Amino acid sequence: MTDVSTTSSPADSDKRAGVAKHELISAAGGEHTSIDQAIGIRYTDRATNQTFEYLIPDAKAGSPLTMLALFGAKTKATNETSRVRNGKNGGVSNPAEELEALDEVFESITNGVWREKAEGGGGSRTDKALLADVLIELLGSGAKGDRDHYVQRFESDVAYMRKVLKSDAGDEYRKRAGKAGPAIDSLA
Repeated sequence: MTDVSTTSSPADSDKRAGVAKHELISAAGGEHTSIDQAIGIRYTDRATNQTFEYLIPDAKAGSPLTMLALFGAKTKATNETSRVRNGKNGGVSNPAEELEALDEVFESITNGVWREKAEGGGGSRTDKALLADVLIELLGSGAKGDRDHYVQRFESDVAYMRKVLKSDAGDEYRKRAGKAGPAIDSLA
């Protein structure tokens, strides 16, 4: 077997550590595993320890398609977060925006929509004001603030916004924003 190890300087190691840790997983919240046992990926922001996980629908551990999909998912996660970081943020990490972008792009992929780089550079594609309006409307008298309150909360608490996007409010938001998945009759 050929030795492919290389030597590097401490500066090289710092660059390679990067802003995120990528892992392969066999279950949500599971331990890092080998590619032939994995069915999903985990992206962890090193600065905040916030994570994003994606389990590939209908994945079968060890199948060639799953292993290729895992490689592609890791690559897509890196490309998407880099797009956000290097776009409007000028190379400065904003984990909340980066993880939000991952949620959006992988949700689109799950719905059969491959999304290329957005015009105008990085940043979130979620219209936070529209999402806040939808949430307030659905919460009715249970709302704890106005549009500005919820927009600010979405910006400061990405986990909360992700939760809202996964709820009925997220479904309604996607309809109003024109981000719904393909029509059911197109799937026959």
